Amino acid sequence: MADRTSIEWTDASWTPVKGCSRASHGCINCYAEIMAARFSQPGMWGEGLAQIVTTPSGKDHRWTGVTRFDANELAQPLRWKKSRRIFVCSTSDLFHESVPDEWIDQCFAIMAMCPQHTFQVLTKRAERMRRYLSAPDQARRVSDIVNAWPAAAIGHGNEFTADVRLLAADPLPNVWLGVSAEDQKHYDERWAVLAQVPAAVRWVSAEPLLGHIDILAHAALPDWVVAGGESGLGARPMHPDWARSLRDQCAAVGIAFLFKQWGAWAAEGQRTAGPVRLNLHRRRWCTFEDGENRYARMAAAMHPIGKKKAGRFLDGTLHDAMPEAAHVR
Repeated sequence: MADRTSIEWTDASWTPVKGCSRASHGCINCYAEIMAARFSQPGMWGEGLAQIVTTPSGKDHRWTGVTRFDANELAQPLRWKKSRRIFVCSTSDLFHESVPDEWIDQCFAIMAMCPQHTFQVLTKRAERMRRYLSAPDQARRVSDIVNAWPAAAIGHGNEFTADVRLLAADPLPNVWLGVSAEDQKHYDERWAVLAQVPAAVRWVSAEPLLGHIDILAHAALPDWVVAGGESGLGARPMHPDWARSLRDQCAAVGIAFLFKQWGAWAAEGQRTAGPVRLNLHRRRWCTFEDGENRYARMAAAMHPIGKKKAGRFLDGTLHDAMPEAAHVR
């Protein structure tokens, strides 16, 4: 957990469920998998969750698929009096196939008990999320946890009211449900499911953006789109036109758009985070294969200068729009 985070679209992170496994090619350079593997020795936080493995190309990091419930972290949002945007399970997936419903119930109970916060849930497992939230007894299970929670444990004198206790009976207005999608194929698959799930805000994280995404191809549209390139060792470059297209689609229909980062690669001609001397000898004319289907090839001059230097300006502008949760739908 972290009361402060460098993630541009949130204020804090909360990870009561730890551990994951790769879901698609967008996971290949997952920063959480790398961190867990590096700290996987006995007694470290990543023990049992990930490991360093030998592959034909050398050493790599792999999730084991094991997940673990952290009861000590579960109640942390109750102790944060000031309202925050909270990224739920920033280094895991709350709807991972090995996470039992009982763990998810407890997380939703905490979210129901913290109407002062906004919880941003992100998953690559949209179908599991839909099944969980559509289960006929899900609301009752969460309500039972809320109603049994000792009021003295909440802290800050934040007593429950009847209305707060009943939040668990309906889609929570302070919970934003999102899917991560790296290209059109995975957007189509995951968004089609999320669009059926009632939520105050439905959103998409197109990061790492590895191909063009047409959000207007679907009748239902997200309330918020976050886009960004990949960072870290082995990061794959993002074609600037993919980010521009998402920006322009959102502007055309009034969807909030946030450009998170270029990642490790900056497109030639883009404004950087500060004065940067580009080494033209390191410039690469990158040919992009647009997503797993490889239905289009594009090229652009890119510079591997790192996330911090590459910054967040898209055509000279910072895009930091946030959605408004007017009603649950």
